Amino acid sequence: MQEDQKNPQGNEEKNQPPAPRRNAPPPGASRAMLVWLVLFIGIGALFFFKGYGPSRTVALTQSEFEYLLKNKKIVTAVVVNDGERVMSVTGKLKLDIPADANIPAVKNIEKDPKATGGDKELANYETKLLFSESLTSALANTQVKVESNNSGWWNFFMVGLLPVLLLIGAIYFFSSRQMKSMGKGMDFGKSKARVIQPEDLNIRFADIAGADEAKEEIQEIVEYLKDPLKFQLVGGKIPKGCLLVGEPGTGKTLMAKAVACEAGVPFFAISGSDFVEMFVGVGASRVRDMFEQARKNTPCLIFIDEIDAVGRSRFSGWGGGHDEREQTLNAMLVEMDGLENSQSGVIVLAATNRPDVLDPALLRPGRFDRQVVMDLPDIVGRRKILDVHVSKIKVAAGVDLDIVARTTPGFSGAELANLCNEAALLAARNNREAATQSDFEEARDKVCYGRERRSKKMTERERKLTAYHEAGHAVIALFNDYCIPVHKVTIIPRGSYLGATFTMPKEDVYSRSKLELEAEMSMTMGGRVAEEVFLGDVTTGAVGDINQLTYTARRMVSIYGMSEKLGPMKYADYRSYQHVRIDASPEDACSPETAREVDLEVRHLVDAALNEARRVIKLHHDDVDKLAKALLEHETMSVDEIKNLLGIKQDEPAAQSTETQS
Repeated sequence: MQEDQKNPQGNEEKNQPPAPRRNAPPPGASRAMLVWLVLFIGIGALFFFKGYGPSRTVALTQSEFEYLLKNKKIVTAVVVNDGERVMSVTGKLKLDIPADANIPAVKNIEKDPKATGGDKELANYETKLLFSESLTSALANTQVKVESNNSGWWNFFMVGLLPVLLLIGAIYFFSSRQMKSMGKGMDFGKSKARVIQPEDLNIRFADIAGADEAKEEIQEIVEYLKDPLKFQLVGGKIPKGCLLVGEPGTGKTLMAKAVACEAGVPFFAISGSDFVEMFVGVGASRVRDMFEQARKNTPCLIFIDEIDAVGRSRFSGWGGGHDEREQTLNAMLVEMDGLENSQSGVIVLAATNRPDVLDPALLRPGRFDRQVVMDLPDIVGRRKILDVHVSKIKVAAGVDLDIVARTTPGFSGAELANLCNEAALLAARNNREAATQSDFEEARDKVCYGRERRSKKMTERERKLTAYHEAGHAVIALFNDYCIPVHKVTIIPRGSYLGATFTMPKEDVYSRSKLELEAEMSMTMGGRVAEEVFLGDVTTGAVGDINQLTYTARRMVSIYGMSEKLGPMKYADYRSYQHVRIDASPEDACSPETAREVDLEVRHLVDAALNEARRVIKLHHDDVDKLAKALLEHETMSVDEIKNLLGIKQDEPAAQSTETQS
C-alpha cells in the first residue's frame, strides 16, 4: 500500500496537587467575598459623595438675591424653613445679568456646553435669607415652592443613610449565601450517581444485535431482578456483580441499560472517575453513600462505567496504603462483599476494556462473580447490527449489506453505526434521496483510511509509480489461493495513502496458517517488486508494507513458533497496548546469540517472501502492466472489472491459472 510517512509523538505528565485541610473553606470563597465587598462599598460611595466635586451652583448673599429677583433673573425658588426667621432658598437663575451688576460669582460662571436649549443660560444657586415683608411679596410673583423642614431630613435619609443601609444589607445577603454554598461545597462525600428510572431508558435486548451469547449469559440477572423469590426458594445466590469486558464500542453501556430496562428496576449510573477526588477519603465516602441509596431502592442495579479508573490493582506500585484510589477501592470491596454479607437485592454491573489491570480481589467470586465478554461482532453479527442502524436511514433498493458486513472485519457496533451515518451524510451531500451501495463503500473506506484527496496534485511519474505499485499487490493476491481475495484497487490518494488495494475475506478468520501468512507477506512485497521490475527503482512509498512485513515475520518466529530452525518457542512478548510500558519478564529475555538467530530467521522469511513476489510478478508481467495502465485510465477498479480485464473467469479461482502456468 502506497503511503506518506508520519511520525506522531506525544508526551503527557500528570501531577496531583496536595490535598488541602478538610475543614478549610474553598480558596475561592474569601476572594469572592472580598470582590463583593469592594463592589458595594464603591456603589455606596457613589451615592454618598454624589453631591461633592465641581458643580455649577452659585452662593448668593441676600442683597444679591434681592437684586436678581427684582430684575427677574430668578427663575425658580424652593424655600425651606430653617428657623423662626431664617430660610434656605435654592433654584435656578439666568446668567444674562446687567453689566453694571456687581455679582462676580454669577459673571464668572461659564455656560454649560453639554446643556441644550434654554438650559445653557441657567445655573443653580443657593442662599440663606431673613424674612421680611418686601421679600415675601417679591417671592409671591415668582415660581415659589414652600416646603416644611421635614424635606431636609428626607434628603439626608435618601442621600446619606439609605445607601449605607443598602450596602450593609447586600453584604449580609451575599455573605450568608456564600456560607450556604460553602456548606454545600464541603459536602463532598455525597454520591454523584444518577438515578435513572427504567421507563426513561427505553432500551431492550432486541435493540442490541450481534451479542447473542452475552445476552444469554446476562439473562439470569434480569430474571433475578424480576423475581428474586424464585431463586431464594431454591437456595441459589445470584451473582453480586457482573463485569462487562470488551473493546471500545462493543455495547457494554448499552447492555447495562438494557438489563435495567428489561428488569424494570432503578438504574444507578456512575463513572469510575467520579469517585476519585483530590481530597482524601471522599471516594470511599461516595461509595458508601451510593450503596446506601441503592439499598433503599432494592431491587436495583448499579452500573459503574470505566471501573479501571478506581479498581486498578493495589500491587502495581501506585501510591502507598493511604492513597485515595486504594481507599476508594477498599470501600467498594467491603460494600460488595464485606461484613454485611446478606441478600441486599443490589446487583453491580461494571464495564471496562482493561480487565488485565483490575485488582484480583475485585474479580474474585462474591464480588464480580461473572465476566461477560462483549466480543467484536462476527460477519453474522455485523449484518444484524447493520440492519438495526440501516432502519434509521433511507437506503436504496440495490444496497447489498452482506458485502458491507464482509468488508468490515474487526468493526465494532459503534463503528458500524458511524459507517451508516457517514453513508447517509454522503447521500445527502450528493443530493440523493437514499444511500446507495457506493455511499456505503465510500463511507467504509473513509472510516478505515480517510477521505479521498482528489485535490492533492500528483505528478504523472507519481501516478504511474502508484499504479504499478497497486497492480503488483493485486496480481499476487489474484493468483494465490492463500491470499485474502481482492475487492477493489484505487490510485486515488486517501488519508496518508497514495493508493490502496482493498481485500474482502470470504468469512471471519480467527487463526492463520503458515501458508496464509507467507502468502500475505508475498502480497505485501508485490508493490515494491513491481516498482523494481517496471520502473527500475524503488521508492519510499513501500514504508508501510515493509513495517507490516517485518511485524508479521517477527511474530512468526518469536510468538507463533513457525521457524523450523528455532522451533516452537517464545522469544519475545508483544503486547496489544503498545503505549503501556511493561518491563520484560525473565522468560521473555534471551541471550544475544539467540537474538541474532531470531533476526536471521526473520531475514530468511522476508527474503523468501521477496523472492516469491518477484517470481509471480515476472510470471504475470503482462497482467501487471495491463492492470497498471487500466488504473491510470480509470483510477479505481473493482475485482469484477479486473478479472474481465485479465481474462479470468468469475467462477474460477485465479490461483488455478498460476498453478497451470507454473
